[in-house]
Amino acid sequence: MYKAVIFDLDGTLYNNRHLPIQLVMSNPSKAFWMLSERIVRRRLAGREFESEQDFRDTQYRLIGTKHGSTREDAKQWYENSYMPTMVRLIGERHPRYPWAVPLIDSYRQQGCKIALFSDYAWTREKLAALGIDERLFDVIVDGPGLAGLKPCKRSFMRVVEMLGATPKTTLMYGDRDDTDGAGCRDVGIKFINVKKEKLCFKPTK
Repeated sequence: MYKAVIFDLDGTLYNNRHLPIQLVMSNPSKAFWMLSERIVRRRLAGREFESEQDFRDTQYRLIGTKHGSTREDAKQWYENSYMPTMVRLIGERHPRYPWAVPLIDSYRQQGCKIALFSDYAWTREKLAALGIDERLFDVIVDGPGLAGLKPCKRSFMRVVEMLGATPKTTLMYGDRDDTDGAGCRDVGIKFINVKKEKLCFKPTK
């Protein structure tokens, strides 16, 4: 019997398949900024940082360098253009999966503690865009805030600790084996890949 359940957000509670190209098409002149961001995220995946600020400083510096610009330019683009546009597109074109809220609520009714653990920030803004009540979650966290993107082992353990659980009594739903799955395996959390399950499943006890 699981005592805690972790849900990823992007690609797990809604289909984000076409979101990257939509982001590019929304502002083609910023396409190289977006490419730089994705390259840097892959480079930082799994690394531990001293703090969220340390992570952000590194992220913006590397994006700026990759783009041939400055850290401050990268920060301004990311916080004032990229993430707001992502949230807007999610709200306009990417409705949540119909099973998402019932599944989360079913675990709450079983007495499980529920966490939302995203690799991106702006989680509450995305939940609002999807029409998902953030009060469904006992814990809402993200990789940058935990100073380590998935599959950072420390970040996964911190989420488990916040839920007052252990890895063996925790279950996670995600959509990527290389991030969600790898992090779960490193700490001993049971992982369910929603893509492989074809979105046709019942709560796991």
